[in-house]
Amino acid sequence: FDCHVNGHTTAQFHLNPDTRPQERRMRLDTTSLRGVFNQQIHGSKRSLRSIEDFTEFEQRTAYFNGDQSHAAKKGMNIIDRVQVSHMAQFQNMLDFPPAPKLDVATGRLDPRKATESEMRGEAIFFGKGTCAKCHTPPAYLDHQMHDLHLERFLYQEPGDGPIKTFTLRGIKDSPPYLHDGRCLTLEDTVEFFNIVLELKLTADEKTDLVAFMRAL
Repeated sequence: FDCHVNGHTTAQFHLNPDTRPQERRMRLDTTSLRGVFNQQIHGSKRSLRSIEDFTEFEQRTAYFNGDQSHAAKKGMNIIDRVQVSHMAQFQNMLDFPPAPKLDVATGRLDPRKATESEMRGEAIFFGKGTCAKCHTPPAYLDHQMHDLHLERFLYQEPGDGPIKTFTLRGIKDSPPYLHDGRCLTLEDTVEFFNIVLELKLTADEKTDLVAFMRAL
């Protein structure tokens, strides 16, 4: 829990340990472990298919920068699969943060509790903003990886490639955003997708969309 305080996150970043040369390594967010039981793939780009595999991967590589010789000097902590299973069972107990404005059955806003701005934002989320195509309630993710082809906006640089869909539940508590923290606020994140997906959202629509995301 040094990085995942209370099952959540300290918002720290690290360089992924398995890519070389150094200049091609990706900057990765310490994501929240809240609601990890509801996820079918793990890791921004690695698409590991069980929390056990991801736990073992992190234990063997992330803390030692992927360098086996340095890991041996520090003292490798190769844990056996029984311990990995116990760690995974604990992680699967970590639920999403409370969201009192959401209907417990559907994960959608309860109109009796939501503000007008949040309700308008929900309509944009499921409509003009097309957010729900990837962020499906009640967990607000689709267990898929998507390539936004950001090379369209870059000069002689590759894009990110396929990146997993992260859950939006509890998103207000885990800035900065995207897999590498390039967006500092939810407002920045909405503007990022407004540009990349060519949504043409108005200023008011973006404000309402952020209001809805803060209720998740």
